[in-house]
Amino acid sequence: MKVIAERLGNTPQMIYEIYDHVLKELELEQESVHLFSQSLQTSGATIGAD
Repeated sequence: MKVIAERLGNTPQMIYEIYDHVLKELELEQESVHLFSQSLQTSGATIGAD
């Protein structure tokens, strides 16, 4: 985050304030993919969603 902020001429805090909702959505998406992959593995699938 620090490198991105520096390249944009902002502080990390400014980036978090502006893009916080996007970061939260990405976290939710990653968790969904992880849970889906786990459910595939539990059901015996050999290829996951990761």
